[in-house]
Amino acid sequence: MLYGVVEGFYGKPYSARCRGILIRYLSLLDEAAFVYAPKNDPFHRLRWREDYPAENWSQLSGTIDTAAGAGVDFIFGISPWQFNRGERTCLRKKAQRALDAGAAGIAVLFDDIPQTADAQLAVRQLELAREALDGFDCTIYLCPTIYCMEFLEKYKGSKYLSSWRENVPPAWKSFWTGNGVISRELDENIMTKAGELLGGKPAIWDNLLADDYCLRRIYLAGLQNRIPDGYSYFLNPSSCFPVALHAVYRLLQASGVSCGFPSELGDMPQAWDILSGFHYLPWHTGTGTESLLLELENAVSSGPSGQLMEKLGYMSGVLSSFIDSIGDIEDGFELMPYVVDLRKIICWWENVLKLPSRSSRLSRLKYLMFERLPFDHPLAMITAELATNCGRGE
Repeated sequence: MLYGVVEGFYGKPYSARCRGILIRYLSLLDEAAFVYAPKNDPFHRLRWREDYPAENWSQLSGTIDTAAGAGVDFIFGISPWQFNRGERTCLRKKAQRALDAGAAGIAVLFDDIPQTADAQLAVRQLELAREALDGFDCTIYLCPTIYCMEFLEKYKGSKYLSSWRENVPPAWKSFWTGNGVISRELDENIMTKAGELLGGKPAIWDNLLADDYCLRRIYLAGLQNRIPDGYSYFLNPSSCFPVALHAVYRLLQASGVSCGFPSELGDMPQAWDILSGFHYLPWHTGTGTESLLLELENAVSSGPSGQLMEKLGYMSGVLSSFIDSIGDIEDGFELMPYVVDLRKIICWWENVLKLPSRSSRLSRLKYLMFERLPFDHPLAMITAELATNCGRGE
């Protein structure tokens, strides 16, 4: 079983240096892999038929060498966007070039395409992959167009998966993200059902900590109880590199690997703990943060305790120091908006709770959120307002 990262998000792909850092940490795993599949690398997806320009390929082949030297399998991904019949030669050539450079495997990805997921599409996709990769002695992964239970139901994909199951080569692995594109849970029961649908034991593509669908958020939760035994597991992280490295650190922790806090993330793990509390998962905050939010809500009416004010002062102080040192973090300025945003609102609460009455506190919060400066996208604001008032007056 392989464990590692799939660079499979929408957004700016990582630099060669950043991939090298991720690979170095992944090498601490016994069986590690890095799947190269960034959606916005044009030569991976929209212009997949074209060769990589010399400079791009030099950097990419250098990363392949780095992975091989670290004992990490580099799986080279190709997403044959809107392929036509007869393009197997183009796909084969591109895959062969990666294998010649030292890649350990190939991934052919048919996810997120604007085509109806019917039985004939599955036949066409698998014909292309089989003909292009015939005779290749390497690990081969595929991503079907129906890659989670959510899509099976939404797109009525049972005929697609039935055709996929009948035609996929038994030695090849199909990716599966779970019950949803972003799945709350991943366990053996979920993956057993996926295996029945796909015609073989799948590999997990986990979008839990990805954030390309929600660009004002990042996710920093742990991954304990997230990796079922007996399945290859690949975490699709954030395009924000420090957040991605933090995710790899979480993966190492969940895998039982003893590893100190990555030096590339700075020397303030307490700042990351504060950030993690508010940027934990899409559905809820981290341990302790929910109780803090309740304290803040109650303090508007009853006034703050000294302990609460001390806690807010500590958090704003740590985040201020973190901002001052963020230039020392690898690609740290990508992280800056999230840290500044959090520190700003914590400082607001410090000032608001010093006011003498409930009415003055509420008035100040309203001013800061809605009058002083627009806090959010106007479309998001009206959406939230309508959702909040849903059903009132009916």
